[in-house]
Amino acid sequence: MDGTDSNDKTNKKFQHYEHASKLLNSLNEIRNRPNLCDAVVVIGSAKIPVQKNILSAASLYFRALFDYDQRSAQPQDASSSVSLDNLGIGENTFRIILDYIFTSEVTLDPSNIQDMLQAADQLLMSDLKDICCEYLNTCINPQNCIGIMDFTSQLSCTWWHGKVCQYLDANFSEVSKHDEFLQLSAQRVEALLSRTTIDVEQEDSILEIIMRWYCFDSGHRKEDTIKLIKSVLFAHQISKEAMSLLELEKGEVGQEFYKEIVALQKEEQLKAFTRRGFVKVIVACGGEGPSTVEEGCEETKDYLRCVQPYSANTTFSSWIDLAPMSTPRIEHGLVEVGGYLYVAGGRDNNRRILNSCEKYDPFNNCWTPLAPMNHARVGFGFVAIRNMIYAIGGSNDMTDPLTSVEVYDVCTNVWTRLSDMTMKRAGPCCVAAGPKIYVLGGGIIGKFYESVEVFDTRSLTWSAVSPMRERRCDARAVAVGSDLYVFGGYRRIECPSAAHSGNSLKLCGVEYYSSKRDFWMPVQNRSRLQPMSLLGDRFQINGVLNYGDDILVVGELDMNGDTQAVQLFNPYHANSWEGIIVNLPLHQSHYQCCLLDLPKSLLQTLLMKHDTAQVIS
Repeated sequence: MDGTDSNDKTNKKFQHYEHASKLLNSLNEIRNRPNLCDAVVVIGSAKIPVQKNILSAASLYFRALFDYDQRSAQPQDASSSVSLDNLGIGENTFRIILDYIFTSEVTLDPSNIQDMLQAADQLLMSDLKDICCEYLNTCINPQNCIGIMDFTSQLSCTWWHGKVCQYLDANFSEVSKHDEFLQLSAQRVEALLSRTTIDVEQEDSILEIIMRWYCFDSGHRKEDTIKLIKSVLFAHQISKEAMSLLELEKGEVGQEFYKEIVALQKEEQLKAFTRRGFVKVIVACGGEGPSTVEEGCEETKDYLRCVQPYSANTTFSSWIDLAPMSTPRIEHGLVEVGGYLYVAGGRDNNRRILNSCEKYDPFNNCWTPLAPMNHARVGFGFVAIRNMIYAIGGSNDMTDPLTSVEVYDVCTNVWTRLSDMTMKRAGPCCVAAGPKIYVLGGGIIGKFYESVEVFDTRSLTWSAVSPMRERRCDARAVAVGSDLYVFGGYRRIECPSAAHSGNSLKLCGVEYYSSKRDFWMPVQNRSRLQPMSLLGDRFQINGVLNYGDDILVVGELDMNGDTQAVQLFNPYHANSWEGIIVNLPLHQSHYQCCLLDLPKSLLQTLLMKHDTAQVIS
């Protein structure tokens, strides 16, 4: 074998997938052998033998401690002694953490979660800290959410703190009935009630919450209650019924509160109406439309617009302009994470393929730049799981597709490279279902795929599942539980199952995927509308969105000459279709879309600016 070229194509790299787990099991079996331990952790009177390299690999705290320990200059057989008493970590807590290090498993319950999360934070064990926060998230209820909000803030659990704040806003009326809120200081109550993100139907509810807090300790809270009324209440929005009830039920003190509110109402009689809470809207971002410079030409747009899906409580069905992006984009990525919009890549007006990213803040109606992707991408997959956003495939030169994958952490503003897909895919359809990302179809020049591969975000590994029944590129999909629905996309005219859409391409139909059975099946249309594969040439799906029990199909939907912006598909009711928004966003097509909780206060301001008399649900 001498002289064999090290770059010979016969050389192959192998990996044993059970190697890591077997190694961890073996380390766990021998972890208490004194001859293999080289350090001792002291907690009170307990002395726990440990292995420096294992603790250093699991904890950045121990790594720094052992790296810079002056005693590291001792002979090799000397042991280090480390005390954790200064951190306040108990013996039982540390032993649970040791078990986690050697087994990757931990049992959490209400009795140990606080100690475990604090210890994980102190020992700089981010994975364990994330597990603890995930457990906390399952425990949130109206009785404890304020405490959890404070706890996650103290320990800099950014993503989970945002989640509990959203829960608090959505359930504030119920939260205000429990002792955790009622025992708060006047300053804390003022800070909470000053926010316009609290989801209450009327300002009467805020007055009711203030009175409930007052009654919990009426002997000491009269002056603070008057200050609260002056500082947080939109007095001009209080109804006559609520005022009468206040005067009748609270006696002499109630009359005093009544007079304060009346005085405020006189001061605020010309003040604009302010809505609290959020409204669910569809946003259309970027795309293309008629050029503002050269007649008869198209240009890439920087538009961001929103519309509220029709419901029994609203007549708001016109597209409203939000702040435009800093860069016009088409074929870009768009997702909503934690109440904000994140945009990446795409192609600008000069046909440059972009790696730049930006974030939309709906509370201030503005965009801010973010760290760029490692690769410029157009026509790629862009999906989010919790605080992580994944950019998958696409193309960076309009010819050769990419296999590369990278992930962005919204909490750190950092992109990280991940393992590549097995196939090059431009125009893939990507959808998250639980911890898994499904990559459907796409293709390369001259060939479209029906294949599906799955990325497990926990193990960071790729695997294949059953292929779709139709090859398709540029499709859209949505997860319903652990199952998938894929809509549209295009394939070549050779396929006999789809109708001609012009330009040698065909519009694909709807398919359903059962993850339990690993099986695809076509979705039969049972409404009066024709199936998608028989619709008009101008049928363009820009997105499919989860909306309660329904799926919203958004785009330029040519329903046999009747163009609509949004169709509602109900998979639980005979796969029925219903048109809910007719109006298209003006001079904007091929946009990306998603759902966003928009502050009602912002939407009210924008509607007033447009002089539009519409009702917000």
